[in-house]
Amino acid sequence: MRNREKTKKKILQAALNVFKTDGFLSGSTETIARKAGVAHGTIFFYFPAKADLIVSCIYEKLGPLAYKLNSTSRGTSDIEEICELFLEEIRPYSNFYSRLVKDLPHLPIDLQRSVFSSLSAFSIHFVDVIEKEQEKNTFRSFDPKIAMFLWFGLVHYLYSYRELLGTDSFTAKDRKNLSSFFKNALSQ
Repeated sequence: MRNREKTKKKILQAALNVFKTDGFLSGSTETIARKAGVAHGTIFFYFPAKADLIVSCIYEKLGPLAYKLNSTSRGTSDIEEICELFLEEIRPYSNFYSRLVKDLPHLPIDLQRSVFSSLSAFSIHFVDVIEKEQEKNTFRSFDPKIAMFLWFGLVHYLYSYRELLGTDSFTAKDRKNLSSFFKNALSQ
């Protein structure tokens, strides 16, 4: 790896750590530079604005997650399995995801769109599965996007208040129960 690539990677890793602990809004480029061991101006050579650095961090973490969610969810047509899979796959990213959902409403709209677009393939599959169940009359009739919004809203709430709710230690049984509850809520 060339020096430029190494420096950019160091900055990105430092930013991920700073944003995870201090938040996307409060995490400063000065702190990131210090943790990366680079001059403050070096950050702006690689990332012209703090927003560019935030987007890069989001894609660094959510890109692999989104790819895995999309590829593994394509193998199932059961909404309960898809919900369980989602909860299982975000578990390794729980600290980052928790911080992201807490700060997301306060980030500029273009950054919010970056987060949603990174999960769009999974969301489309999620809606497709619900529509197929509706065609079979196993799910009630409603706009399937509402169920998707409800699912993400529920998960974001659990991650936003995970210390208060005790969901930072969400077990496999808890994930199963939540997924089962969600499926039952959609059923006829």
